[in-house]
Amino acid sequence: MAIVKQAIRQCKKPLLLAGTVIMLFFIYATTFQDLIFKDYNELKTQDALTDYLNLAFDQIDEAPVLANKADSIVAKIWRSPITDEEKLAYYHLLTNIAYHLLQSGQIQASTRWYEQAYAFYRQEKTNGTLVQEMEVEEYVCKPLGNNYTRIGDFSKAILIQQTAIALAIENGKYEMLPALYANMATTHLNMQEYEVVQEICNKGISALQQNDGTAVLLYNLKAQAYLEMQQKDSARLWNEKALRFNSSNINNNWIVTSLIDRAYILTVEDKQSEALGYLLKAWSQNDLLATRERAKVANEIGICLLSLHRFVESKDWFSQALNNFKLDTLGLYPDYTVTASMFGLAKCYEQLHDIDSTSYWYEQAVLNDYYTQQLIDTWLFSEGSIYFNETNTEQAIAWNHSLYDATKKEAYLIKALWLAELSKGRKLMYEQQRTRQWQSDSSVTTYLFEALREDYFLLAQTTDEEQKTLIKKRIAEKEYQLSLKGNVFAQSLSAPSYQKFVDWLNEIRRDNTVISYYSGNRSLYIVSVSKEDVSHTVDTTSSFADIYDFVNTYFYEGPTAFNNNPYAYAKASHALLQKYLPGIGITNNTSLIVSPAGALHLLPLEALCLSENTFTYLGLQQAVSYQYSLLQLLNAHSDEVCAVINAFAFEKPHLGFPALPSSKDEVDFLAKHFKTQKYAAAKTANKVFYDALNSNDIIHLASHAVADDNTHQPYIVLKEKLYLGQIQFNTARCPLMVLAACETGKGTMIQHEGMQSLGRSLLSKGVGGVLSSRWAVDDAATKTLIQHFYKELEKVKTPAQALKNARIAYLKNHTHVAAQNPWLWAAFYYQGVNQPIILQSKIPYGYIVIAVAMLLVGLFFIRQKKFLKRG
Repeated sequence: MAIVKQAIRQCKKPLLLAGTVIMLFFIYATTFQDLIFKDYNELKTQDALTDYLNLAFDQIDEAPVLANKADSIVAKIWRSPITDEEKLAYYHLLTNIAYHLLQSGQIQASTRWYEQAYAFYRQEKTNGTLVQEMEVEEYVCKPLGNNYTRIGDFSKAILIQQTAIALAIENGKYEMLPALYANMATTHLNMQEYEVVQEICNKGISALQQNDGTAVLLYNLKAQAYLEMQQKDSARLWNEKALRFNSSNINNNWIVTSLIDRAYILTVEDKQSEALGYLLKAWSQNDLLATRERAKVANEIGICLLSLHRFVESKDWFSQALNNFKLDTLGLYPDYTVTASMFGLAKCYEQLHDIDSTSYWYEQAVLNDYYTQQLIDTWLFSEGSIYFNETNTEQAIAWNHSLYDATKKEAYLIKALWLAELSKGRKLMYEQQRTRQWQSDSSVTTYLFEALREDYFLLAQTTDEEQKTLIKKRIAEKEYQLSLKGNVFAQSLSAPSYQKFVDWLNEIRRDNTVISYYSGNRSLYIVSVSKEDVSHTVDTTSSFADIYDFVNTYFYEGPTAFNNNPYAYAKASHALLQKYLPGIGITNNTSLIVSPAGALHLLPLEALCLSENTFTYLGLQQAVSYQYSLLQLLNAHSDEVCAVINAFAFEKPHLGFPALPSSKDEVDFLAKHFKTQKYAAAKTANKVFYDALNSNDIIHLASHAVADDNTHQPYIVLKEKLYLGQIQFNTARCPLMVLAACETGKGTMIQHEGMQSLGRSLLSKGVGGVLSSRWAVDDAATKTLIQHFYKELEKVKTPAQALKNARIAYLKNHTHVAAQNPWLWAAFYYQGVNQPIILQSKIPYGYIVIAVAMLLVGLFFIRQKKFLKRG
């Protein structure tokens, strides 16, 4: 390293200096890599594995850049470690790689190697002597839990932090407890659970030993939590305790945090200039900070200068923060600190009226947010910061809408649409991505799937709260094991292409109208794209109260309200159409692709009247399909699929549920007209259903389903109840799932995600499209509608169009006003890819036998006639 420093001192010209640094950096890294490998053959010949592992450890310490060559270094290990000495050396090498990657700000890569170290610890945890020397609480759990918090995967963070605390107490390492509690409190602070932060910090403070600098960290956390709780005096009190604490055992990061916290308090007091002074004092410590921490301080200074309207200086600080990271070819880096820098730059350029730069950085910020959050595991009950930046995202979307108003340039609305779709349905898309990995990776063991399905079943069945807590803990541990096997942190991240999105949109708008909604904290943003034009609405008043009132009155409470006053329904539904589908041109033989938001997931657009005085419904004019995000369609298959039907009927009472007589009629109808495999739902084991999911054929499920009960897991009724939590540990390949049961499209509403329903869960597992119901359906009406649906699907092939035609056919045969109640025919809606499906018609064997017999008889008489002529 001395050679590098001397060369830099001797270089006077900037360009020569830059070139020299790059060249010497390369030589330096290469030289140290050679040092690791120069005696490799000799060490391997001697089978001196411990020596090789220790050499690699030492050289990475000497040249941390070698941590970037970790795969090559580890690949040189010629056999698995056998002795305790070898195992400990291997473990220490993994933790050292992870540590140096962390110090350079590479959270994703660092987490990958910490996870490998943790997996190795788990493998060896029955070896008591070795485990004691590993000190996993300090060297793995602390940094790994912190990394999960930085990424926003709070469930993983808490699991690891709880493990570390339990191990420290079990092993009598009480001196570790304050720092471990502080780490857990940090996670809950990010989860905005401020009362919990106070409780955990108090535990940490009670465990402090004399002159323990961790006190500063705990005081800072209490101050931050009090500030978020709007208890400014308490926040100042604990911040002052942190600033006054005098000890030689204080981490520089904690000192900087104390100064930043004081700046926060001053900002709340509207004393931005004083706040800036504390932030600049924090920056004076930057030489002692790791890469990511330096960037965070620079961001804070940028934010403060932005509030002081010093936009050029603010921009420079955000740029300086961003320069701490090496962006990839897409201009992205998986870290929220980077996302914050990008949003900061966008806001500065917005104030400086630089439209192109503002547009670029807003898009990059939202894209980086999407990019980073692929690292968060999404399970049914997991906690994560998927939409941590929703306020900034809304500002980016609102800016594009306002720019369209000012310029009338279509490109700005398309960009607003793009940002909105990047910011919805993320969990679903990540789950779909994980499912594709499971489908392609044969190494994913099924025993964890089976164990997790069993635990989710037990969780739904038990009523004992202590048992529920134990089962949830067991689930979290198994989900974490499954996550480790997935090795997501070793995989390359991906981001959708804006140009590809625009190309898709231009293609799809030729024959469809696309409607996108984004529900922000301030407004509802609507963008409509058709062949003719692009339009928008920004509604600053919508609370969705009108939607909740409408669906409760006319659908969830049954058919009575419509039957009592049909024209009141027409008037109310038309008002909703005008508000939420403003300026939409309604024409026959077109399709509507809808990406809802908020309560719009509850609203059956098909059942809205085109006039307040007539019962002409939108769903009879246009085929409607729904998406959680339009991005789901970018890589969708559009090829025709030829499929048979696996049909499940609930013909007899079972598990306290009555028989559904019409379900047998539905299945018999399918078996008569199409190639169909029939199943009795009450006799169908879960495995049979799982196999059907992967059969590349249609599934028709005419059984009971329950969306709302105290389990928080919707379920369908087969031989056993099959819960949402169980379904998530499966893969599926069927192109279409028809859920001809009650409330299969209903569930808990999640912000920016829609309803956590059975239909959504099946889409996440790889099902191409789902026909499901929003409310409790009428058995007889459902039978008729479903029969029409399959008849029309055979003709038109696409499910959304078939559903539209089925509604028309139903209403054509039911002319009485009460029989045309939308409660009867509008419950079912289509989500997913509108892929063409060819139903395999049932071969009419009876008619074939008769035809063959008649042919043979005919041939017999012809032969007889010829014989008689010869005679």
